[in-house]
Amino acid sequence: MPINASQDYKTALTSTIKEEWIFELRNNTYSSGSAATEYIRLATAEVGSGNTKYHGYIKNKPTIRESIDLVASTSKNSNISISCANSTLDNHSNATLSAEIYGGTRRYINRDVVVKSRVGGHENTIYTGRLKSVSIANQDIVNIEISARTPIDFLKIPEHTSNAGNFFPILYGSGTPQTSSVGTHTSDTKFMQYSPAKVFPVMVDSLSNGQYNCLAHEAVTDGRLHYPIKDLFSSDGFPVFVPLDDAQNNSFDDYEGATNDTDKNVLFTDLDLERAYLLRPVQNITITSPSAGVPTNTANFSDNDNTTSSTWNFTAPNGDGSDSFKFKISDISKEEHEIQECKLYVKWAVSNHSENSGGAITSSLRVKPSYFGSTNTVAIDNESGNRTAAYSSAIDLLNTSTFSNANGQIPDDVEIEFLISHNTQDDNDSAGSVTIDAFDFFFEITTKITDTDNLANSSAVTSIKKLYTGADGLDQSFNAGNVVTNVVQMHRDLIHRFAGITDTPENYSALNTARTNWTVFYYLHKQKELLKVLEKTQKEGGFIFRFKASDGSPQYIFLVDSPGINHYITKDDIKGTKISITDFDSLITKRIIKHTRNPINDELLFEAECTDTTNDPRTLYNVQSNENIATEELEILNGNIVNGEEGQTISASNRNMGAGNKNDGYANYYNAIQGNPKILVDLDIVNPGDSSLNKDSDPASDSTYFYLIEVGDICAFNHNNQLVPPFAESFNGKKFIVTSLTRNPGNLKVSLREI
Repeated sequence: MPINASQDYKTALTSTIKEEWIFELRNNTYSSGSAATEYIRLATAEVGSGNTKYHGYIKNKPTIRESIDLVASTSKNSNISISCANSTLDNHSNATLSAEIYGGTRRYINRDVVVKSRVGGHENTIYTGRLKSVSIANQDIVNIEISARTPIDFLKIPEHTSNAGNFFPILYGSGTPQTSSVGTHTSDTKFMQYSPAKVFPVMVDSLSNGQYNCLAHEAVTDGRLHYPIKDLFSSDGFPVFVPLDDAQNNSFDDYEGATNDTDKNVLFTDLDLERAYLLRPVQNITITSPSAGVPTNTANFSDNDNTTSSTWNFTAPNGDGSDSFKFKISDISKEEHEIQECKLYVKWAVSNHSENSGGAITSSLRVKPSYFGSTNTVAIDNESGNRTAAYSSAIDLLNTSTFSNANGQIPDDVEIEFLISHNTQDDNDSAGSVTIDAFDFFFEITTKITDTDNLANSSAVTSIKKLYTGADGLDQSFNAGNVVTNVVQMHRDLIHRFAGITDTPENYSALNTARTNWTVFYYLHKQKELLKVLEKTQKEGGFIFRFKASDGSPQYIFLVDSPGINHYITKDDIKGTKISITDFDSLITKRIIKHTRNPINDELLFEAECTDTTNDPRTLYNVQSNENIATEELEILNGNIVNGEEGQTISASNRNMGAGNKNDGYANYYNAIQGNPKILVDLDIVNPGDSSLNKDSDPASDSTYFYLIEVGDICAFNHNNQLVPPFAESFNGKKFIVTSLTRNPGNLKVSLREI
């Protein structure tokens, strides 16, 4: 958005302007500016008289530079250097500039400096900074360095630590806890891999009071701790976590002797980490079909639906014998702690049991677990007639009376066998026929640490360095009671919570709407510079954050799908034009995007390879197989990676980052910036005034002005009065964003980039 200015200042912006810059160096007494001694008045030319005089002591030509980087999603405001005569100040009892600025009773270092443009007697603020340093050169020159004002520099997060020196974490995103517990985990909803927990890691700070004390991010009421099932992943590719039986949902804030310290919240649970869960392995299942009849729909036995079945219609051949249908399950999870229960449940049915004269048919369920290569087969159920669909009684795989080879561990694999035995009085006769329906199977597992009394000898207890919570991440500090869910909300919370920026940044509402489904999953347990976290958030969120040079107010900049135009440019408005295109090396035609952190080891879980098959720039620009490829690691963003899809579910057909709108996803956004060559224009603005579409025909419609232009503004060229066409193209219909500005008194240089 262009800089705000009074109508008087706008009216004064004509082709014949004379521009001066005035500087107000404010001190520690400043409140309203009404007192003459509240600031030092300097200017590029003398303005006013007496105590309100701006002394024309500035010898150099000060420069303001601003820029944004669409690719890095960063901004930069330059420092300003002025060299001034060390002369006396009328409003400070004729003290010299050097004597007033340092060593006197008033303090100027790290105080505000306001720079104003003065045209036709009217002023407008164009820069707000802080006085950072002064020096004296050749006895009569005072050099003053002014830096852009930012409250972010040098801040580190997280802020609060425990007595052990561990940081209370920062967590962003939505969590999903599980709720099963020992003795109550009997419904289908408790299958961990089908209704998986989405959890954040929380670090173990101490083992006091016979419990693990884990540092939490804020007060929570759904913070129940979880532990992972070793090497098991859910159907969406996320690690599987089990809620601990000691269900302490509420955090407490009296840790280490504190009283209601809301900055230091702790989650806790018993040292034994007892947990129980249901497991239905669905991978690495080997099926052995019988010689008589072929079972149908074999996948129904291992899907997440206990109402559908694999059906085996069996007609016995002549004579005595047996046939079987076998499932060998090899993808059974292992546990790190002592197994308390390992039970197998099988749901099956027998129907259409029909015996011929002199024949006998028995349908059986048999189980053969393997423990370190040792096996034995045990008959569980024998049916001599029909059987209503039902689960078998719990098959205890730890019971050595049933399974002589059981060793107290979860079996390496288990073979589930449906056996049909048939006998006849005459070998030339068939015993009859039968149907077996195999509906479902699952394991029930309970485990815990048993040696919790002597911590000195309990490596199982002391080796636990972190547990996991399904509580939501931080609430929005600027919007109480609402969880931070998307990437721009996270950014705003960071600047509000840790930098004290309470003003709503310009464009926040539009950006928040555009990033609604750009969800985040982020955690931080060790200190980082706030600026680095913010810039990482900006990059993954596809937006730029800046403090406006003019007044220091916060602003978001991003490329909207259908941008409006702030300034119209004709060849009469400019000079010194240079037109170019982005170089080939900056072209990114394929993105390999790794994303979504594994809370167990911090590695990225998923990878999506995205190309632009709509425009096909790799073919169009003769890109070789290993050229113009970017591998990117997203540590924050986990939704809308491309085309509005969650990262772990991106199908091959939806990895076309040239489809849809630029704000449909991360890959789409940056493809719009880097996926094809863009026209670049550098120019000098010679018309300080009206930049509206109707400036030539309707002066009364003046609404925008070149001297009020800012980075992030959108420009278009009036192709009816345009400069030389860009190569074989036209400026007609093209829009450009201002990526850099360089201001001097009476001069303005602008760089534009096609969008």
